[in-house]
Amino acid sequence: MSWHWKELLPVDRLTIRSADYLTDVDRQVLALLYQPLTGAFAYSLYMTLWSQLEQDQYWGKEQTHRQLMLMMGGDLQTIFEERKKLEAIGLLKTFKKKEEETSVYLYELQPPMSPQQFFENDVLSVYLFNRLGKNQYRQLRERFVAEKVSREDYVELTYSFDEVYTSLHHSEIVSNLQSETSEGLRLEEDKELLSRKKERDLAFTGDFDFELLKHDLSSFVIPEHVLTLPVKDAIIRLAFVYRIEPLEMSRIVQQAALHDDKVDISELRKKAQEWYKLEHGSEPPSLSLRTHPPEHQTMALKEPTSEEEKTIRFYETTPPLTLLEIRSNGSMVAPADVKIIEGLILDFQLLPGVVNVLLDYVLWQHDMKLPKAFVDKIAGHWSRKKVKTVTAAMGLALEEKLKKEKVVQLAGEKKQPQRKAKNPRKDTLPKWLIEEKKKQEIEKHSIDRREEQVPSQGQSDAKQRFEVMMEERKRRKEQKGEM
Repeated sequence: MSWHWKELLPVDRLTIRSADYLTDVDRQVLALLYQPLTGAFAYSLYMTLWSQLEQDQYWGKEQTHRQLMLMMGGDLQTIFEERKKLEAIGLLKTFKKKEEETSVYLYELQPPMSPQQFFENDVLSVYLFNRLGKNQYRQLRERFVAEKVSREDYVELTYSFDEVYTSLHHSEIVSNLQSETSEGLRLEEDKELLSRKKERDLAFTGDFDFELLKHDLSSFVIPEHVLTLPVKDAIIRLAFVYRIEPLEMSRIVQQAALHDDKVDISELRKKAQEWYKLEHGSEPPSLSLRTHPPEHQTMALKEPTSEEEKTIRFYETTPPLTLLEIRSNGSMVAPADVKIIEGLILDFQLLPGVVNVLLDYVLWQHDMKLPKAFVDKIAGHWSRKKVKTVTAAMGLALEEKLKKEKVVQLAGEKKQPQRKAKNPRKDTLPKWLIEEKKKQEIEKHSIDRREEQVPSQGQSDAKQRFEVMMEERKRRKEQKGEM
């Protein structure tokens, strides 16, 4: 039984709700900024849920996941995977209520970040830059930029509120509050007003080792109170994007700390970028899933006992970029190879463990090289077969290897007679060796001619002796006849 049946069933009901009002600007941000990161299917899922809301309402009618599958034209497993992307990037919150026979899900649509917050975000802006490239990134950013207007030459004439409106008298306020009008102003307890909430940020698991960071900072007389909540959030984001370990981050925090024992977040971001360029070059980091999802792991709850199980565990727990670093003996992975990994995960929707199997298969088949055309061909095949587990990927890789060996063997058998009939190339040997071989061939030919002449001469002598003998016998017969 497939894993997603444990999480989600087609008969499970769902209701859609919008947390805040959504605007046309949100639609543009989703299509132009979020879609390159989440992929087309996740974007389509969000827009489909959005379209299910009632006109001018913030709630949608209850439906089943089977209806959503028919609407999207996708299977339940794909919808579940794409839903997780929306949750991870902050566009969806999912709630579940268990009932006797089925479950009821509440999908709460979250508005996207504003263009300003998106482009100032340390995580999303860097990944979008890597995804689109410098020129397209800047062109896209220009769509959300307005020209600054200098107000120095202007005099503001704007009227204030109290210059236009007059306040009610105290007696009028009291009488109104005691009237039926006050009932209309009062909001029911089980309802809330919709409003654009405070700007949100991405949620992280927070597995960064702050204790190690604090311990290292203490040795440099950096007080702990400089690690305010905004600074900690910035450290988590920067550590995730640029893959900075706690001790390295400690050095970066020290460089960003001002003389008055405060950490400037913009300076912290700048120092982190400088560190990354020094360590990895000017190519920005790419977006990729970290390791194989636990629900697709076969070795998550057991210890490996055979070499095959150890290999499966390795593929399931190793990020693709780390795999290439291991295969490169710890050296930096080429930017072109990093883009190949990103394409496998984002374009072909392959999971990290499956990507690891594919990378290893191609590396061993092509002398530790990654030909992009061949990688894309295999990735397209595995994507169409919806390969989700490492064991399934290893089985397909073995089939590909056996097929290739069989094709090579058959091709060799067909070409073998042709190779015998072909004349050997005469320019593959040095001249002195060619002359020596010619000399040997001439000497051999002479010897063969002499050997052929020897039996010919012997046959001629025997013939002459036979003829002499016959003549002598004839002569004796004639002499006897005369007697």
